[in-house]
Amino acid sequence: MEKLKQFIGVEPLMENRWIIKTHPININPYLFRKYKMYNEGEIIVFKTEFFETVMDTYNPKELLEITDITLEYLDPTGVVFGVLKMIVKGINFERKHSYSENDLMITKLRVIIGETDLLLEPISYGEPKK
Repeated sequence: MEKLKQFIGVEPLMENRWIIKTHPININPYLFRKYKMYNEGEIIVFKTEFFETVMDTYNPKELLEITDITLEYLDPTGVVFGVLKMIVKGINFERKHSYSENDLMITKLRVIIGETDLLLEPISYGEPKK
């Protein structure tokens, strides 16, 4: 029988210059790897994906209850210099897992943004779920 392996998240500053935070469920920001924002007609779409691991799993019902997302932009020293707060108007997700060796479950989020607000200070939502 194959055992689950623990995935070690990479500190986001090593790979990216941004951190994604979600509210009210706080998905561990170290699990996110990419995002994309674009317009579909009159609406703004925010797409991202994150890894679910042995230590970081999320209930699908809770993912549908996300009310806002913040995108914190970091300078080269890791200090937040800008925050984009996005109010969620609608959300759906897809989970992918092939069950091959060393494969992780990936959850893809597609979010319809109701409104955005550019902030100067980071927002604290507390510690990620353990």
